[in-house]
Amino acid sequence: MVRVRLFFLLSVVLLGMTIIALRLTQLQAFEAVHWRAKSRSFAYRHYIIPTMRGPIVDRFGRILAVDEPCYNLAINYQAMNRDRQWITDTALRRLEKKYKTRAAIFAHLSRERRKLLHRLRLMPQRIANLCHLPLSTVLSAFDTIRARMQILRQDVWVYRYRRKHEHFGGSPADLDMQLAQANRLDLAEDREAHTIVPDISRDLAFYFAKHASKYPGIVIISSTHRVYPFNSISAQMIGALEPVTAAAVRADPFRLPHFIAGTLRDTRGNLGGYLPGDLMGGSGVEAACEKQLRGTRGVRVVNLDGKPLAMDYRKPIPGRRVTLTIDADLEQELMRQIMDPAHPMLLINRQIHPMALVAMSIHTNHVLVMLSLPSYNLNGFHRHYARILREPGHPLLNRTDSGVFPPGSIVKPLEASWALTHDVITPQTIIDCRGYLFPGHPNIFRCWSYPYGHGPIDVVHAIEESCDVYFYTVGMTLGFDRVVHVYRDYGLGSLTGIGLPDESPGMLPTPRPGAETQTERINSIFMGIGQGPMAVTPLQMANAYTAMLRGGVWMPPILIRGLPHPKPRRFYLNPSALATVRRGMYLVTHGARGTAPVVGQSGLDASGKTGTAQTREIKKIDGKMKVIKGDDGWFVGFAPSDNPRYVVVGMVEMGGEGGATAAPIVRKCMLDMQALGYLPRMNH
Repeated sequence: MVRVRLFFLLSVVLLGMTIIALRLTQLQAFEAVHWRAKSRSFAYRHYIIPTMRGPIVDRFGRILAVDEPCYNLAINYQAMNRDRQWITDTALRRLEKKYKTRAAIFAHLSRERRKLLHRLRLMPQRIANLCHLPLSTVLSAFDTIRARMQILRQDVWVYRYRRKHEHFGGSPADLDMQLAQANRLDLAEDREAHTIVPDISRDLAFYFAKHASKYPGIVIISSTHRVYPFNSISAQMIGALEPVTAAAVRADPFRLPHFIAGTLRDTRGNLGGYLPGDLMGGSGVEAACEKQLRGTRGVRVVNLDGKPLAMDYRKPIPGRRVTLTIDADLEQELMRQIMDPAHPMLLINRQIHPMALVAMSIHTNHVLVMLSLPSYNLNGFHRHYARILREPGHPLLNRTDSGVFPPGSIVKPLEASWALTHDVITPQTIIDCRGYLFPGHPNIFRCWSYPYGHGPIDVVHAIEESCDVYFYTVGMTLGFDRVVHVYRDYGLGSLTGIGLPDESPGMLPTPRPGAETQTERINSIFMGIGQGPMAVTPLQMANAYTAMLRGGVWMPPILIRGLPHPKPRRFYLNPSALATVRRGMYLVTHGARGTAPVVGQSGLDASGKTGTAQTREIKKIDGKMKVIKGDDGWFVGFAPSDNPRYVVVGMVEMGGEGGATAAPIVRKCMLDMQALGYLPRMNH
């Protein structure tokens, strides 16, 4: 009996030892990698490495926007949250420098803690005062830092507790407990300084560094900020940065890679995603090319002592360079000449008028100039935003592609080339201009020359003298549907496809089925001279003229190299029709009755068309909103006349006659292009 019991006990012991041995074998041989990674995930932290935004350059590589070094005012995360342990540790470090004995240190510890806590409570207001910011801005920066850290904590928790192929099997209480633990996860960023005020001055950085004892937790860190070397040149087109929106964070959130030993290079994540407090392109090219420009953060795994592990490192990837087709030097020189205080070209009736200028290559459709005035300095955009909003002339508006205006007579060559191609008129068609359209009704549909008329006139001289009666008649003959069709062929009423986020499609009515109404008949007459229910952008008009001068090949304007664009499309224009129209446009600048002789007298081999479009604007005068009537001045030119290379469009808002206001600006642009070799010099 005793032997049986001993045998049984021995068997139980051996069985237990066997089970333990098998389990140890399993843990050491088969699950070692898993448990090493599991323990390692709690022993190490991620450290996020910032990246740099890509530069924006012009056609010759001149920098238009770039990240450069700067100083940021930052605060330790634990100090910002007045963490008790941080306050105690900081108080001890300060007291150790004053007192030699432990007794003296602990005797003053409570007082030192209270002093630190008091300074931390006053910190937001002191920062606001020194940086000349509202207190709400500083407090908002604190909230953004907390939101950023919350996302990082949740991200780490997901990877620690909910692996890709694992399912949580605990109770709701267990889940609540682990979610609470996620908020207390120890991250490297807990001990890092986070930016409160970016890009502070050197003097302010020196002040905080010198008086560090008065500002516990405040750190001056080296960072980068966006710099625009050309200041206000094409500011609206280049665009500015803005704080990332909540929608962007939700759509493309930052995610850390998996926390697995030695495999950081191969694990998933979204290091290019957004965190609260990031900046993103808010307008212009900065917004259009956000994905190319923003770059990807790096990440390094560090141990509890802050030492990095060589194996677990993913380097940051800077944003890609974006190249534009514009010539920044040409734009800078043009702006200097146009805004010259001694001879300001936009000063009309003792008032500065807004304007837009676009120059495009006919052969490549590359945009060479895209200038909107008034402008603003991109380098001071965020600091002076409220003031910029109040400035007259709406400098934030990019008039080249977002401003819409009635085109006036600059549509006449487009209309004539189509009408000649489709035999609506011929070069020999004569229309008698008495100064108004309908006999016996001199008060409606007047020509600009009223009370005088141009007399019997053909299409060439109608373009030269900008005869309204001739093109009233052409518009009426075409009819409403065909007038709209003509302009749509040239791309009016739709986006050009340049790729900028705020581009306007302009305005063009949609024909309806059925017989033409009286209103549509009237509109077809008005639209024959670029008035009525239509509005365009200067970019659209430049693009329409390049399409016409290519013989009916519409192409999207190219501003950003490498950006996908709509495919070209073709509509037929008769070469002889184009020759007739170009003859009329040559006489505009060189003819005896041309409406823009200032261009032809400049030593330029250029042709063009003026436009004076009736418009109105609402202004606040003496505290009341009033409607002011006036004319937008236009001029569209191309050069050389016999072999066109470039189209240049100028528009002066409420500038009056286009030949007097817009034509000199286009002339100035062409002369500068000639000096730089874009246009050939005339042989005298």
